[in-house]
Amino acid sequence: MNKIVVIALATQLIFILGEVPAAGYLSKWGLDSSSFSHPWFLLFSVTRIIGIAGQLYLWSNAQLGLIAALMGSCGLILHNLLGTFVLHQPPLSSQGYVGLFLAVVSIFLLAAK
Repeated sequence: MNKIVVIALATQLIFILGEVPAAGYLSKWGLDSSSFSHPWFLLFSVTRIIGIAGQLYLWSNAQLGLIAALMGSCGLILHNLLGTFVLHQPPLSSQGYVGLFLAVVSIFLLAAK
């Protein structure tokens, strides 16, 4: 796997690390002014900053269209894996799995030189 794909996957994983606790807190307690002083918000903010730094690195080293497609495909795959294996959400429809398969194929096609 080339360096660009690895960084795109790592960046998406960093985003997910901040999104999961934030979503859990917000679904349980909602959003109000005290939410911004809770530890989940600090974790969310730090992971966003690190993730955006990764995206900026990618944008400065590869074509924007390639990076946008890779980030989208990586996000689809990782979020579906998270939903299925960690959050135990119901499985996708047949069309959903076809779309997910196409996202996997697109990563291989985009990473090929």
